[in-house]
Amino acid sequence: MVTCFLGLGSNLGNRRKNINEALFRLGKTKGIKIEKISDFYLTAPYGFKRQRDFLNAAARISTDFTPHKLLRKLKNIEISLGRRKTFRNGPRLIDLDILLFNGEKISRKDLIIPHPEMYKRDFVLKPLRDVAPEMFNVKIVKSIGEMRVFVKQARSEGKTIGFVPTMGYLHEGHLSLVRQAKKETDKVVVSIFVNPAQFGPKEDFSRYPRNFKKDKNMLSAIGTDVIFYPGIKQMYSKEYLTYVNVDKISSGLCGLSRPGHFRGVATIVAKLFNIISPDIAYFGQKDFQQARIIEKMAQDLNMPVKVRLMPTVRHEDGLAMSSRNSYLNNKERKQARVLYYSLMDAKALIEKGERNSSRIKQAIINKIKKVKPARIDYVDIVDSRSLVKVGRISGEVLIALAVWFGKTRLIDNILVTSN
Repeated sequence: MVTCFLGLGSNLGNRRKNINEALFRLGKTKGIKIEKISDFYLTAPYGFKRQRDFLNAAARISTDFTPHKLLRKLKNIEISLGRRKTFRNGPRLIDLDILLFNGEKISRKDLIIPHPEMYKRDFVLKPLRDVAPEMFNVKIVKSIGEMRVFVKQARSEGKTIGFVPTMGYLHEGHLSLVRQAKKETDKVVVSIFVNPAQFGPKEDFSRYPRNFKKDKNMLSAIGTDVIFYPGIKQMYSKEYLTYVNVDKISSGLCGLSRPGHFRGVATIVAKLFNIISPDIAYFGQKDFQQARIIEKMAQDLNMPVKVRLMPTVRHEDGLAMSSRNSYLNNKERKQARVLYYSLMDAKALIEKGERNSSRIKQAIINKIKKVKPARIDYVDIVDSRSLVKVGRISGEVLIALAVWFGKTRLIDNILVTSN
């Protein structure tokens, strides 16, 4: 039998009775053994607010079933208890979800494991903590010395290390990098450090969003081994004088409007690579220029680390996930969709045979200018390796842009191959 974790919820009728009856029927099902049940938690509804509070719980079970067979059993129990389809995030008599299944990762239309939303939802994480406390024992390391002890121990055991550097306030884009690291390496380290060296004097260092408790829960829920959470004094002493600068590829795109930014990025990542000694470091394509700079830095300084670039994770409407999206008000959030739409239009032009980069850039600019008061920082088309501007599209190019919505500057890009 394998171990599985279930989430249970109800907000119609006698909520406690509904959950207890579901647990009773689960326990009576041949091939399922209930190992542990959490406390019950009363929580506000998620998504659609105009409904009754939910009662939530979690269960640790052992089962002989495959994930899909278990899913069918759960759906049958829901139906037998009287559940009827409503609308997304609407009220329900009983809700039974597979949260985790024997450490497996499944991504199909009818079943995604781990449950894709569980790390965002306290009403899932609180009861899950009751039945799987070992999952929430992620190691928090605040000192460089302790981090090096962990690395030395991992190396002595022949373990590989995957590393995801972040500034915190995590979202699904960050988590997708962690999941990839878990697939490819034995130990996964995530750093959370809001790096002052990469912020200009008039930028948003002081107001950059921070929520370590939420970040910790999210990383714990997907099996992160270590969170490296140093303070500023750990990383930069008062006498600090050494910086890393990667020429040429850092001078265009974001480098034009954020002088010194990439020097700060390269410096902190070099320090983190030195401390953590990862085999593979993971970056998202949204920060394409940053990833290229780090890749070049590691190559030039003979650092034994492979830089892995992963696809940008987007919201349903195409907006690239970003911690800075939290700055946007509702109107700005809707306006920001134009970034993705304009990039898709540009891609379509290339696919139809357009090769003149100026005409493609102008099409992007015209589309964005229709969304007032969006302010364009830059729109550029560059070679995907050298990041040098191209006049005529040939081979693989990066179409990149940065646009202000109110006080928030957002970036996005896509890779396009002309043939």
